[in-house]
Amino acid sequence: MKSPETDGGRAKVLAAALRTWTTVDNDPEPPIARLEIRYPPNWAFASTNPITARQQARLLAFLRDDLAENRPGYSTPERAAAIIHGLITEHAAAGRTRITTADLAEAAPRIGRSRTWIAAHVTDLIDGGVLRETRRPDTFRIN
Repeated sequence: MKSPETDGGRAKVLAAALRTWTTVDNDPEPPIARLEIRYPPNWAFASTNPITARQQARLLAFLRDDLAENRPGYSTPERAAAIIHGLITEHAAAGRTRITTADLAEAAPRIGRSRTWIAAHVTDLIDGGVLRETRRPDTFRIN
């Protein structure tokens, strides 16, 4: 039996929960966005869930509150490294073969470390074979 991480069990449960949340809501407004749920390892499609403006606002408020717990004051080097690894994994899962310093700078509030620390960590990732430098400045190939 495959684990939920590889067979998409958790993603399917999340998709079902979001589908229920979006369809049970009595909001008369038309949908303004869609949440697409995919599952590993090949990021196969699980569900698309339309959401209204009110649902979007509620979802974003929840995510902001959740992220507030992870603000920079709570970041350790290990946690920051895990966030960068997750960001690289997200890029690779989306089919991107490169990541830029701009991508990392955009995620700096989530990472919770200084740009100097991030740059030093990128060097560690290059030395470790996770990233490879390209001819373009500030652009790295994901290995």
